[in-house]
Amino acid sequence: MSGVTVRPAGPGDRAALQSALVDMQEYERALHDTRLPGRETALPYLDWLEGHAAERGGVVLVAVSDEGDLAGFSACWVQQDDLISETADSNRFGYVSDVYTAPSWRGHGVAGQLLAAIEAHLRGTGVARIRIGVLASNDSAIRAYRKHGFDPYEMVLEKRL
Repeated sequence: MSGVTVRPAGPGDRAALQSALVDMQEYERALHDTRLPGRETALPYLDWLEGHAAERGGVVLVAVSDEGDLAGFSACWVQQDDLISETADSNRFGYVSDVYTAPSWRGHGVAGQLLAAIEAHLRGTGVARIRIGVLASNDSAIRAYRKHGFDPYEMVLEKRL
């Protein structure tokens, strides 16, 4: 398998990103019943994601193989909260909204490359913390994030009524 290059996403990446979002959504949909079908959500989510990253000092990154195929993508932005009980550096943090690795690239370090590039981008914004969310049952993502130095911070529990 060839290597990958991580770079900011451009207009020519939209079709591949949309396809990746369908795949990611379907993967998560199998893990939890709150996820809508990927074909319904991919394009509106991509539009929202690109806008949100642009408005908040973030970036959408793609990992592209030497052959030009999408190996993965990630997105982040700076989040500003106003929690009275939290420190200033906890209220302003980098948020990683998505990390996706194409099925044929899983296990080849693509997520780590994307996370390193996201971290480099967020360092330039002056944040002291980076946070990432993950479905509790997404063991492979949790392993990848832990491997890259993320530790549990908060946990959201759910009860169906």
